[in-house]
Amino acid sequence: MQLRLENAKIAVIGLGYVGLPLAVEFGKKRPVIGFDVSAARIDALRAGRDTTLEVSTEDLTSAAQLTFTSEPRALSDCNTLIVTVPTPIDAHKRPDLTPLIRASETIGCVLKRGDVVIYESTVYPGATEEDCVPVLERTSGLRHNADFFTGYSPERINPGDKQHRLTAITKVTSGSTSEVADYVDALYASIVTAGTHKAPSIRVAEAAKVIENTQRDLNIALMNELAIIFNRMSGCSSRACACLRGAT
Repeated sequence: MQLRLENAKIAVIGLGYVGLPLAVEFGKKRPVIGFDVSAARIDALRAGRDTTLEVSTEDLTSAAQLTFTSEPRALSDCNTLIVTVPTPIDAHKRPDLTPLIRASETIGCVLKRGDVVIYESTVYPGATEEDCVPVLERTSGLRHNADFFTGYSPERINPGDKQHRLTAITKVTSGSTSEVADYVDALYASIVTAGTHKAPSIRVAEAAKVIENTQRDLNIALMNELAIIFNRMSGCSSRACACLRGAT
């Protein structure tokens, strides 16, 4: 197959704090369809309002080639479909893949030969190929790596951070074949000025996301615990921070 960046027709599925900034950046350079199951969300975005406050009205306006829809059939014109839906946990703190599976079913109904499906949602290593690909195959009747292809590029958005934005954070990329990996990497490199890092496989890229989240959560938890301890020590927290600033 021949994958050419100039022929990319992109759809971003899920327009939350991850998907919307991605759709906006791509929409500044090429035609992009932003899809969300919430009609109210689509209406707000069409009116230039982002309730997540991750994207300004000016940003939305600058993405001149970005259109919004809640109609799944509109995705049939796209050949590169990027999934950015949430992956919450259930009552037992287990991963809830329901949004991911439903997004895969929606894509499977419009999937064509030669299409590439890229996942950004946070998952455990193996989820893309073991959980999502079978859904795509079942709903489309096509075969993975023969008729359609997949990629994984974990989202690295820090909600509310106005300094470290999408384009300023190195993007990890991967693909189900070497050619697809090159295509996915080039696709993100076209908008991420900080550069990209091409992982050797989808599983490695998934594992990188797990490591990053673990490191982030452990550090946040540690700092929260220290803050509680130091606050009980009559202002020790602020004094310790002042000492650290003086030491650096």
